[in-house]
Parts: sequence; structure tokens; C-alpha cells
Amino acid sequence: MEKNEICVLRMPAVAEIYDFAYESLQKLPKSFRSHLKNFVIEVKNFAEHNVLAELSMTDRYDLLGLYQGIPLPLKKKIRSKKPDIIYLYRCPLIRHAVENEEDVKALIHHVLINEIGHHFGCSAHEMALMHQHSKFSKHE
Repeated sequence: MEKNEICVLRMPAVAEIYDFAYESLQKLPKSFRSHLKNFVIEVKNFAEHNVLAELSMTDRYDLLGLYQGIPLPLKKKIRSKKPDIIYLYRCPLIRHAVENEEDVKALIHHVLINEIGHHFGCSAHEMALMHQHSKFSKHE
């Protein structure tokens, strides 16, 4: 198989991406999970064109995930009844995993941690600590 070809048999369905994401959430420390209220994960094949345009992105395969909401530190100042949303983009995730010979579940976990980090208003160092303490292994 050529590097640019993707084996359809290894492509997880949308429902599997949801399963992987919620499995990843369960591996987060309870101290993090307890702050994930009014929170939704949505899986789409690709980001909407207007989302890519807002982010000045032209290749729809470049965006793997996106946090949309009010970061936790600002929630006391800004009231909203809308849930925070983490989008996971299935086709870009799969392509990235295949091209980089990564496990799709591990990649979803990594992207999810980064987007949750945006929810918490975390620095890059704090996100690295979240990754370290999230207890995810592709061998589980």
C-alpha cells in the first residue's frame, strides 16, 4: 500500500471515535473530570468551511479537533447556558494517524487532552502534565 493510500478497513466509524473519546475521558484524573460539566463531544468527518476560514486554514485535513466554548477561568464572568463543545474531526484524525504511523486511539486521546486544556485555560506545560497523568496506553 502506498503512503498516501488509506486502508478503508482500518478507518474507525464515527461511533467508534465517540467510544475512543469517552474512553479517554474516563482515563483522566477525577480532579479534571469533575470540572467537565455542561460539556459535549461532537464527532464530524471534517470541520465546517466557515470554521476553517475563521482559523485561516485552507486544508480541511489540518484541523484535528477544536474547543468551542468559554474557558473555565472566564465562566464566572461570562454566563452561558450553551454547552462547551469539543469537536473531533474523524477524517483528518485518521489520515494523520495513518501518515504518521500512530494509533488512532492514542491520537484521539492526545487531541482530546489538548482541547480539554483549552477548556481549562491551560498553558502548554499544564497540558503536558495532563497528558502525563491521564493513564492512556494504546496497549489497553
